[in-house]
Formats: sequence, C-alpha cells, structure tokens
Amino acid sequence: MNGMKKGNFLLGFIFIFMLFLSACGARESQSSGEPPAAPATQEAANEAKAPVENKSRTYQDIIGAVEIPAEPKRIVAPYVEDALITLGVKPAMQWALGELVQEYLQPHLKDVPRLDFTDGVNMEALIQANPDLIVLYTKNLAENGAYDQFNKIAPTYAFDDATVDWRGTLRKLGQMLNKTDVAEKAIQHYDQKVAESKEKLQPYTNGKTVAVIRIKPKEVLLMDGTYYSGPVLYHDLGLQPHKLVRELSWEYHKPLSLEVLPELDADYIFLLVQGEAAQVKAKELTDSSIWKGLPAVKNGHVFEVDNTYWMASGAIANEMKIDDVVKHIVAP
Repeated sequence: MNGMKKGNFLLGFIFIFMLFLSACGARESQSSGEPPAAPATQEAANEAKAPVENKSRTYQDIIGAVEIPAEPKRIVAPYVEDALITLGVKPAMQWALGELVQEYLQPHLKDVPRLDFTDGVNMEALIQANPDLIVLYTKNLAENGAYDQFNKIAPTYAFDDATVDWRGTLRKLGQMLNKTDVAEKAIQHYDQKVAESKEKLQPYTNGKTVAVIRIKPKEVLLMDGTYYSGPVLYHDLGLQPHKLVRELSWEYHKPLSLEVLPELDADYIFLLVQGEAAQVKAKELTDSSIWKGLPAVKNGHVFEVDNTYWMASGAIANEMKIDDVVKHIVAP
C-alpha cells in the first residue's frame, strides 16, 4: 500500500510540473511576439484561414484598364444580350432602336426595360437602371467622349467588335461574371451542333454555292463572309460562298445592283427582309424578270429567313441560323 501511495504521489507531482512548464511556455511565446495558439474551434480556424475577397478586378479592354466589381449584378450590355442569356444572366436593360428589338431573344427579355439608341444612347434611362457594369459591343460607342460618360455611370468595358468573335466575347464575359464553365459548355455544345449539321448538309451542298441577300427599305445588299451569317455559313458549316461574295463583298456587305444581279447564279440563296419598311423594295426585286431568271429562284432554292437573328451574333443566334440552313437545304 505504501508503494502505491508513493507511486500516485509521484505521478501527481509530474502532472503538476508539466502544467507549470506549459503555462511558462505560453507566456514566453506571447512576450516574444510569436503568434498565439490556433483558435479553439474548427469554425474559428476556418475563418482564420479564409482569404479576404477582392471587391474588384482589373481587365484590359480596347480603351485601357477597367476595374469592375468582383461580382457584378446589374449589367447593361446592349446588343450583347445573346451572350448574357447564354451565361444565364438577365440584363438590367436591353438594346432597342425605336420599336425594334432583338425579337429572337424576347422570350428571355420580354420584361426587361429598353435602352433606345434611336437618337444616340438614352443616358438618362441608363442612369435610372443603376447598373454596376456596362458593356459596349463596339468601340464606336465609346467615341467622342462617350466612354467617359458611361464610366461616370458604372465601370465600362468596351469590345473592339463583340459580334466578330462571339466565342471570345462569351469567354471574356464568362470571366468577368464568374461563369467560365458555363461559357465553355455553351461553346462545346455549339461545336457539336456544327459537326452534326455539317454531316447532314454535305450530300446536298457538296460542289454547290451559297449567297445571302439582305433587303433594306432603300437598297439590296450582298452579305459578306466576315460578320453575322458569314462566319457561320462559310467557316463553321464549310459552305461554299458564291464567287460574287468572294469578289464583291467578302470583307463587308456591298450593294447588289440589277446590273450585277444576273451574275448571281448561286445554287442556294438566303433572303433577309428588314422589317415592314423593306417589303416594297423586296417586292420590287422579286417581281423583276432578272430575279425570276436566277437558277436558285427557278429551282425553288431561295429561302426567306428571320432578319433579327441572321443579323445578330452569339451562340443562340448562330444555332438558330444553323437550324434554318439544315431545315431548308436538307430534304425531309
């Protein structure tokens, strides 16, 4: 029994001595400027490790450096709404030219206020929308001091021309809006659609030529290979542009006169009529004997398509163009 008591006494003494050394060590650590011990709870530890989020990020646009919010919520991107909707973002305002809007996007934008460009940008309406990010689809909108005016309302990012490289535009917006994964999935989906559509079209378009004609209220245009429908038809789908497109309007659309029209012996023609105001001009063209003599007209290979998305750029608009091409060219 005496041995057990001595053993218990010795263990107790050692325990008290260890506590004393621990307390001394803690005091020395604090007095020497060393960091205190880790927080007592896991929640406190997580809070201590959590990084401080930046409240803004800097991007380089066509004008210069732009500092935008880390998580912008109210975005105004006139004529870039296709990209926003693709990313799952609803804009605070939408592009309009009087009563004209992007009809193909209205299922997504029907209750979104309009930003009218009829007499220039309606700055008063833009201010009332209280955006925290403005996106300009072309540098032309930033000219003559307009960029500074936009910047006074909200941080403004200006593209050189967002309609030319829709993939690049979508990726850039995906970065700014923290949706890079959504952007990449949309591009992959589009590329898959292109591959499937090219396979369907090949038996019908091999060795054939294509042209796109746009009828405006006062003129008829032969569309180019650089903007809107051109990259989709001639690059993505690999369709062959008619020689007049290559020679006359490849870089930019050009007027198509009745004198030149007989040379347009394309196998397939897609026809865009720009609204009610262009109907008179369209009838004037299609009633002419020259028009009726074109091979595409004689063979029933002229297809009128929707001007609104054929004159737009983005994943949504371009997929709709592809659907039109396949629907009209591929036999049922």
